[in-house]
Amino acid sequence: MPDQVKLPRKLSQEPGGEEPLRPSHRRVIEELDRWANSPGLQPPSDEEKPDDDKR
Repeated sequence: MPDQVKLPRKLSQEPGGEEPLRPSHRRVIEELDRWANSPGLQPPSDEEKPDDDKR
């Protein structure tokens, strides 16, 4: 058995290889980023938080 085994390269490591993501995957990632950064999903800012210290 050889001391070192040479593993095959991934397609993304081949010179002139294709992009690792398909265009449809890139679009989904961009839409998720936009959705996650939308104002409705952001944590409330200090001005918007109700005062819990009032008793």
